[in-house]
Amino acid sequence: MKILISEQQFERLVEKIINQEEGNKDFITKLVDVDPTTGKLSWDIEYRTNLDNTYKEIDEAVERLQVLVTQYRGDTDAIELLELSRTLRNKFSRYRSKH
Repeated sequence: MKILISEQQFERLVEKIINQEEGNKDFITKLVDVDPTTGKLSWDIEYRTNLDNTYKEIDEAVERLQVLVTQYRGDTDAIELLELSRTLRNKFSRYRSKH
């Protein structure tokens, strides 16, 4: 069985499929053209940083460094890394709140 759809319906379908996981990506795509002869798709891509995901990754790094400090008690380098990561997490949290 063949299902016929218009070019416009096809474009909307492709955009819907591409954008299903949009919240997890660091970019936004928009279909801008479909070549009627070749079917070639042209896209506009806008790159952006997902601030919540970035904060989560920084927070996870802080947690891993806390484990490192626990494992290597007295290691001043590990303690310094933990303090730097906590500072980064706090500064990034304030930055995220502004935007």
